[in-house]
Amino acid sequence: MSRRIRNRRGVGGVAAAVLVSTALVAQGGIATDATWNDAEWAHAPATAVGTSDCAAAAGHFAARGEGRALSGSLLGVDLDTIAEAEGVTVTNNGERTLHTAGAPVSGLEGAFRDPLTVNALTALQLPLTGLLELPTDNSTGVVGQFGQARTDGLAHGAGGYVTDSGGIDLADEQTGGYPGLATLRLSDLLNSPLLGDIGLGSTLSGVSDLELEVGAVAGEARLDACAEAWSSGGGTGSAARTVAAIAADDVVAGLERRYLAASADLRFASPVVGALSSELNALLGGLEGTVNGLIGAGGVKPGIESGVATLLNAVLSTPLLTLGSVELNTLTAQIDLAPVRSLIDTGFHDSGGVISVDAASGTVSIDTSALLQQAYPDRVGDGLNGLPPNTNLLADPAILNALTQSLTEALTEWLGQVETRLVEAVDRVRITSTLSVNLRARLLAITPFIDVGHIAVSVDGTLADLRSNAPGTVSTEVKLLSGLLGALTDLLTKGLLKPVLDLLLNTLLGGAGGVIGGVVDGVLPAVANLPSQFAGVTAPLISLVSRVYTGLFLSSVLSITVNAQNAPASGGPPPPDWQPGRPTAPPEGRYEVAALRVGVLDGLGQNGVRLYLGRASVGPGCSAAQAALPGSACAGY
Repeated sequence: MSRRIRNRRGVGGVAAAVLVSTALVAQGGIATDATWNDAEWAHAPATAVGTSDCAAAAGHFAARGEGRALSGSLLGVDLDTIAEAEGVTVTNNGERTLHTAGAPVSGLEGAFRDPLTVNALTALQLPLTGLLELPTDNSTGVVGQFGQARTDGLAHGAGGYVTDSGGIDLADEQTGGYPGLATLRLSDLLNSPLLGDIGLGSTLSGVSDLELEVGAVAGEARLDACAEAWSSGGGTGSAARTVAAIAADDVVAGLERRYLAASADLRFASPVVGALSSELNALLGGLEGTVNGLIGAGGVKPGIESGVATLLNAVLSTPLLTLGSVELNTLTAQIDLAPVRSLIDTGFHDSGGVISVDAASGTVSIDTSALLQQAYPDRVGDGLNGLPPNTNLLADPAILNALTQSLTEALTEWLGQVETRLVEAVDRVRITSTLSVNLRARLLAITPFIDVGHIAVSVDGTLADLRSNAPGTVSTEVKLLSGLLGALTDLLTKGLLKPVLDLLLNTLLGGAGGVIGGVVDGVLPAVANLPSQFAGVTAPLISLVSRVYTGLFLSSVLSITVNAQNAPASGGPPPPDWQPGRPTAPPEGRYEVAALRVGVLDGLGQNGVRLYLGRASVGPGCSAAQAALPGSACAGY
């Protein structure tokens, strides 16, 4: 028995006592063996006279507890009727315990546990084949099921990631390393011929492999039937529940419902996502091709030759020396784009972890827990946990705004990172080149120019080095022709032209790299402002995500409900199939909780999908006298 429930047996106050006393008077002086000054007692209605002391309630109450890891209906298949998906249901009529499945839990009265047989379930030849993927290895205990019912009216049910004693397993709470539970293949489901044409053609156009990936979930419910009866005077109407709520956290005293939902993430693939990768790779391919064939690129050779000539002619002013031709002999370049490709092939996400995009595989993943926190930072602090009953996670336009903002942020930041690495790769392009600057000279201004040799220029450095004319990037050597007149040789090496020749050499050392770097930059594809360059690719992706979200969640085609409860004390209304008056609604006095409910086209009823994951229920609870009556809510316990 939990301490919280045990403590509630001493709660109730004057309001409960007044209600019970009124009920006793209305019954016309029913005989009772209760001690009026006893702080803990319960009263049965007139049709089943009997009272019992909650401090010694053993044998006086009937109880029921159930745990199911997987429950609901999938395209007309009632999962609750499949033997392989059977949960653990335990009942006790005050004298003996019955159970549907499982093995006894040592040390716990009336408790049984049984893991879901997922291997058998996945082997079934049913319409759910391929639509619902469950773990084939249940060694993690992620699909445990537990039920307990005691003779003193204490009931306990748990399903999902639970311990052997029926508690929610919180061993991974600190690390967040919860195992996965199930994958619901929404694309296959929504396109199933069993649903017919439901008008999702435009919504799902260009979308494939739409999936809901569910992490560890668990639901747990406890009910003290004696505390419930004591606080409500045996009644089940609204007045009784109003009084009961004064003394309880839940809709009646003695009831406690809890849940765990580690994650429920959406994932889909689309060529629109893959276009990011293909367009960037096309840019890289063009850049790589240009670099590898640099000397043959249009305008490169004449551009470098004319640029060097212009550079030297600007400082050449003597009538005794002139330039012949400038010849680009060799030009090679190497670029390493591996860091850029690595980034493109690596998934990226926004700073809040809401949306992850893998451009290489063309997939998008949405973390609903992070999405909620992004949309409601002041209201959601523990992800999918701690939410009010029947929280429909995604049926709010504010969620869509947060989603598109997160995607825009992720794309902008990622393209900025790609641009940074791409610019770095271009800066590091290794360029080697050789040039010949042919020289012509004469002894007198009235004599003709003759070829006297050339300046051999060698260039070796990165493109960034060339742009900045970094020292050591360019080397030069004067090579005079053999057989020149001694006077002309002396003029060039020791005479009037020696300073002029030195000026040409220094000009080449300080400027040839910049000339080559400028020409190369002019023929390389633009790698700056990628977010703007790729707006034609990112805008369709943002539009796609918005369309899918709106078509599924804001149009009520798909609903994901956390902390699903019937008869909730607060929060939203119960799921459609649990609402009072529906054939599928739980009976009066039964209290359900499911960590996660996935609904697809709830309006189709049994032909739609309602999938409960991590489900537990307790009740109805009755006095032993009530349970013995034909037609009692506890008949058959």
